[in-house]
This record gives sequence, structure tokens and C-alpha cells, in this order.
Amino acid sequence: MAGLGAAGSAAALYLAAAGVGRLTLWDPAPLSEADLEQALGHERGDLGRNRAAAAREKLLAINPDAAVTASADPGALPGLVEGHQVVVATCGDWPALQAAVLRAGAAAVFAAVHGASGAAFAHRPGAPCLGCVPPAEREAAGLFPEGGEGKVGAAGGVVGVAAATEALKLILGIGAPLTGRLWSYDGWTARFREVRVERRPECPLCGGGPACTDG
Repeated sequence: MAGLGAAGSAAALYLAAAGVGRLTLWDPAPLSEADLEQALGHERGDLGRNRAAAAREKLLAINPDAAVTASADPGALPGLVEGHQVVVATCGDWPALQAAVLRAGAAAVFAAVHGASGAAFAHRPGAPCLGCVPPAEREAAGLFPEGGEGKVGAAGGVVGVAAATEALKLILGIGAPLTGRLWSYDGWTARFREVRVERRPECPLCGGGPACTDG
């Protein structure tokens, strides 16, 4: 789990409740007042604490049999991917994280919240990766990490539940994950949108091109 904010905290709670036995939490940020308004599972008594460390305690209360570790090291994220089946990312350096996922042969779910809207995209080996998503479509869907202030907490819940569901599908090998599909949600109109994504031979991440730097 990369990011324990609006979407990440909701996703983590549902994954713990579903019985996922091993969870690694990464988030270098301290818990803020905004987190209390936007993110499930955080408490006022944890203000100022690292978000990953605080979330770890909440997840263990839900699933005491799980192995839950927390990291606040800003540079540790790519290295944490090794040995994990699925990565759920709501913040961090996404191009570097996707590159690490590709090297590890893992799967990933990228999810973001912006205002009352949000988006999600899934990747597994052999499928289109984040770098295959056209930049214009990513911009239109709001699929980029940490989209600024003013998130509507309920939108974080919607996107977090979607991210947790995608992660469970990838872990269990069931259903039809959002691989090759960019999903977005507009909370103000209650409309959903889906865009097909094809694997690009010139993709800077999975197509053998130079390293992606457009974030």
C-alpha cells in the first residue's frame, strides 16, 4: 500500500477486513487535520504521527493475524515492491513504482482522488502499464498521485473501495480486473467513464524506451 490518505486508507481497511495476510504500508507523511476529514480509519489522537504507522495499528485491530509492516522512508518505495504480489498506489513516484512493478513481475492498482472525483487503473504482467495510458486521458481522468487539497472524503471511499476490489481480483485471480481499462468517477454527476488502453510499443516504461519522466 503506497499512500494512506483518502483512497489508500479506505482500501487498506477493506483489504485487512477481507483477510489479506500480509500488508506493507508506505507513507512518509504525518497525519493532518485534512486526513481526519478525508480518510477513514484515522483518529484525532494520531495527529502528527506518521500515517503508515498509525494505520498499521488500525489494520491489526481488524485483522490481528495479519503481518502488517509500515515504512515512512521516502526512498524505500521501489524497493518494497520486491516479494509482493500486488501493489496499491495512491501516492508516490508512480513512474518509478510502475518500473519496479515491471521488474518484479508484480501487479498493481493505481488510484487517485481529486475533489469529488477519482480514477483507477490496474496492471498485471503482460498487460498495458501506466505508461501506456495516453497523457491526455490520464489528465482527463485525474489519474495522477496526490491531486492537491479539497478532496471530498466520500469520493475517497468510492475510489478506495474500487482499488481494494481490484487488488482482491488480482490476488485471487478472479473476475475481470481493470487491466487495459482506465476507470473514472465524477461524484458531482454520479457518472462513471471507462477508456480502453492498449499496450504501446513505444511506451517509456514497458516498451523498452527511455525512463518515463512525465509523472
